[in-house]
Amino acid sequence: MSQQVEFGLPSAVSHAERRLLLVFDGGNAPGYSSVAVALTEEGVRRGYEVWAATEGFRSLTDDATSEPRFERLIVGRSERYALLSQGIPVRSMGRRVLDAGSDFRSERYRGFLQRDKRRLAAETIRAQGFTHVVCVGGNGTLEGAKALSADLDPKPQLGFINVSVDNDLSGDRAIGFLTGVEAGATIARGLLEDAYTHKRVYLLEMMGNLGGRHVLHCGVAARAHLVVLPFFQFPADVIEEIAQALSKVDYALVVVAEGYERERRRGTGESASEYFRKQLEAAGLRDSPTRRVIAEPFSRYLRGVRPAFADVSTAYVKASQLFSAFDEGKTEIMPYMVAASDVGLRRFDEITREDGVEPSFLPLLERLGLPKLRVLLRELQSRGHGR
Repeated sequence: MSQQVEFGLPSAVSHAERRLLLVFDGGNAPGYSSVAVALTEEGVRRGYEVWAATEGFRSLTDDATSEPRFERLIVGRSERYALLSQGIPVRSMGRRVLDAGSDFRSERYRGFLQRDKRRLAAETIRAQGFTHVVCVGGNGTLEGAKALSADLDPKPQLGFINVSVDNDLSGDRAIGFLTGVEAGATIARGLLEDAYTHKRVYLLEMMGNLGGRHVLHCGVAARAHLVVLPFFQFPADVIEEIAQALSKVDYALVVVAEGYERERRRGTGESASEYFRKQLEAAGLRDSPTRRVIAEPFSRYLRGVRPAFADVSTAYVKASQLFSAFDEGKTEIMPYMVAASDVGLRRFDEITREDGVEPSFLPLLERLGLPKLRVLLRELQSRGHGR
């Protein structure tokens, strides 16, 4: 008969002076594992005992659905069996820097919106002896960390690392953004080549519910004929102009953000690409056996790709910056990296959500020669949309 091992909680074992908890939450993005490895390596090197919550914020509450709720993270395998023999759940992280996905996360745990759940999480952190907490994810995870901070007593040192395909926080380049652009632009470019071969018009839906940077950079890099951002609302004459232009070209690729006209689509079940296709059809661009106009649905494939090395190196830079800040006694901070020479720290109260796009990219959103759309884009650019 097999026996199931019962692992103890962190509080059941003696620990180092500095015990670190990593909390991964939010939507999946390339680079979660890279950050886990970087924080483990740097933490162990600096004398931290590193743990991860197995289900993100959920593991800190009574909504936890898996056991063990916490795992000890180590770099190599040399001490693994000794720790397991003590009833300590442990995972070796040293060779997992390029893993796709994440072993330690929950997707937008809604329970954390409730004050009683956050208070329970704060009590769990205190009871388990965590002296430092680092939350990893996107804008929602940051908001969770900020809300949690209000209930922490005594307060551990608290940090945040930005991992997101959306890149929707101000003053930082999210880990996973560059990988997402590479994977997304590869998909878009493949469809462009297929459109050229078969003389088709593809309307490809891409990530971008509120923020538009992913679809923007992918579309420009793949040389799409038109990029439709989530905040666009085209008047009828612009829709007609687009439909007429697409009916005259041999082939075309249009990338459409998943958030395009989300309010008008609410309750219909229609995707953004299908909704845009119907708008163009009403304006005269029709699908036919000799002239295919195809709405391609949104693909989550890019969320599950392995991180590019540019994002891996950023993970290590941010981990180093964060631990140095902890050594200086700082708390409620996010290490940022915009470029190799633009690196530093931002306090939680300095970070805001930024769903706009870079105005300098707006002139590159269409290459069909659309005068009316160009006027609309110039108006957006003059207002510095999203800045």
